[in-house]
Amino acid sequence: MVRLKEKPLRELCLAMFIAAGAPEDEAKIVADILVDTSIHGVDSHGVRAIPGYINGILKSTIVPGSPIKILRDTATTAMWDAGLGFGFVAGLKAMDVAIEKAKKYKMGSVGIMGRGHIGALYWYSLHAAKNNMIGITFCRGGGHSVVPYGGVDGRLGVNPLSYAIPTGKKYKPIILDMATTGVAWGHLLIMDIRGEKAPEGWLIKPDGTWSTDPKSLFKRESRPVAFGHPYSEYKGYGLSIIVEALAGAIGSGCSLDEKGFGHTFMAIDPTGYCSLDEFTERIESMIDHIKSSRKRPGFEEILYPGEPEWLEEAKRRKLGIFVDDPLWENIIKSAKDLDVNIDGIMINGLVP
Repeated sequence: MVRLKEKPLRELCLAMFIAAGAPEDEAKIVADILVDTSIHGVDSHGVRAIPGYINGILKSTIVPGSPIKILRDTATTAMWDAGLGFGFVAGLKAMDVAIEKAKKYKMGSVGIMGRGHIGALYWYSLHAAKNNMIGITFCRGGGHSVVPYGGVDGRLGVNPLSYAIPTGKKYKPIILDMATTGVAWGHLLIMDIRGEKAPEGWLIKPDGTWSTDPKSLFKRESRPVAFGHPYSEYKGYGLSIIVEALAGAIGSGCSLDEKGFGHTFMAIDPTGYCSLDEFTERIESMIDHIKSSRKRPGFEEILYPGEPEWLEEAKRRKLGIFVDDPLWENIIKSAKDLDVNIDGIMINGLVP
């Protein structure tokens, strides 16, 4: 595993996307989101994915600079078609518009249909929280790989969801970002690289038995299962259907439409209910109350959702961004294929 410094890694990522044909402003958005995600400790959706997005550009399954088509627009809502454009770029623009609508009317929401993957959903919800909004992001995942509760055939997308809630000065924002399956595909890829097994109940074979081999998913020998096995799988399944409806059927298709993704971005202004100070004080009081609980054996601290990632971010800003050796080798190869001067950019980029 290598450790990389943030600034050179941002420069490398930016240079690679520009070399692949992305406009500089779009390349910067994508680079910033991917590096931020890795700093935040979400390795499944961070810089490890750079070569895949580069490959998408080269194969024209991603077309940087594609215009966004506005299908519908109201005072508080909108629906867009981002086509083959970068999902990252459309996602940021969508949340920005949702925030602007919420500033005027206390709530705003923008839906997107398109082929572009947007990476980790938390980033967009957190973007709203940084603007003193409650941020919500839903994603109807492309395809229908996930089995319904009680079934073995794929009928749903991975269908993640994310919330971010602003806090005061004492705590960083609350963040919930999760797939409605036992785990997202990217995490299984990382587990496979690290030689780890998947817990029983995450992947199911066509005969209805469990697989613990992450590779079985990529070989199409198993399918993901909604989270909650063995006692509450139906809860993850229920949430998956809700996301399917709110990010799919509401304007961009459903999992039976394998052409792309559906996203819904929402911003809610707490001042529509009370003052911002009142809201954040109550949120921090809630966190204090939660943390005051007596701890179970083996637990040193009670953490709120998003706090483990905030702690990991602080660690990585100090020690560097961790990237598994095979993934770093893929990035190096992709950079060299693009004739990007990776040796010059990263000359002091590795932490010894």
